[in-house]
Amino acid sequence: MKKKMISIGISLAIVAVIGVVLANNKAKIDNAAKPATDHSVIPVKAHEVKIDSFNTSFVINGTTAPVKEVKIASEVQGKLVRLFIKNGDMVKAGQVVAVLDASVYNVQLASIDASIAKAQLDLARYSNLIELGGATPMQKEGAELQIKSLQAEKKQVLDQISHMQIRAPFSGKVENINVELGSFVTYGTVLTQLIDNSSLKINIYLSEQEAFKAKKGQTVTITSVVMDQPKTGKITMVSDKADASGKFLTEISFSNTDKAQLKAGILADVHFPMESVKTGLSIPVSALIANAKETKVFVAVNNVAEERIIKTGIATSNKVEVVDGLQEGEQVIISGQLSLENGSAISINK
Repeated sequence: MKKKMISIGISLAIVAVIGVVLANNKAKIDNAAKPATDHSVIPVKAHEVKIDSFNTSFVINGTTAPVKEVKIASEVQGKLVRLFIKNGDMVKAGQVVAVLDASVYNVQLASIDASIAKAQLDLARYSNLIELGGATPMQKEGAELQIKSLQAEKKQVLDQISHMQIRAPFSGKVENINVELGSFVTYGTVLTQLIDNSSLKINIYLSEQEAFKAKKGQTVTITSVVMDQPKTGKITMVSDKADASGKFLTEISFSNTDKAQLKAGILADVHFPMESVKTGLSIPVSALIANAKETKVFVAVNNVAEERIIKTGIATSNKVEVVDGLQEGEQVIISGQLSLENGSAISINK
């Protein structure tokens, strides 16, 4: 009996130990199943929002292009019998650059002239015969109408003959000749390209704030890495309507008659010198968080990162004006933002 009691006690003890082990294992499994909470503090650098001055001048780059540029094309069809130009030639306004075969039109012109002469003789004869009663006024009127019709036809042929001589519309340089002597050209065939580089233009696109400051006739400065000295230009046009990206097309023109002429297609900087200096809230450019729809920053508030939407104004290479969303004295985070989200615990490194 005593041995039996001892055996039962040992069994109960083993069951109790197994229960404790199982309970401990369950607790470990439950703890492992719970999501880990990261209470780590992220080190960042911050900058105080301050009042600063902003120069309202700005620089926009663009590409030079000729103010006057045209493709010289044929207005009639015919065989090219004379070509007076080659690539690189300088021509003057009205100068004949090519001639098409006008022999067909010359034959038509000779035939029309003969018909006009005959109609004039008929008119004179009818005028004399009317006085003698040998012709009617209707016959005379018919001869007069025939002469007018022939003269109109002659004018059309003369216009065609004049178009057989292809002329330069303005003075400039010949480039990209597309035809050869003896080739047949039709209406609209491009013979060559004519460029006048004495004046150049630069088409640029301004933001809403920049376009508001730019005025037609305003003087600007143009620089380029290929220029020894800056050039002075003028704003000749500011578009009244923004494009799909919200930019306003603006045209800058300048004289290019110096000894060292610029070429078209060169990248240049246009400097808009504004005389006024503006003051406003300033933060470093490094504080900005890239976003397609809105501009954001993180603000350090009681060792917590607070995401803030802001509105910006004038921007330079290292600082940007804040129009709305921040107050003077607040701390914007300028380093470590990639690891942050709204509400992250932070420590500011001095």
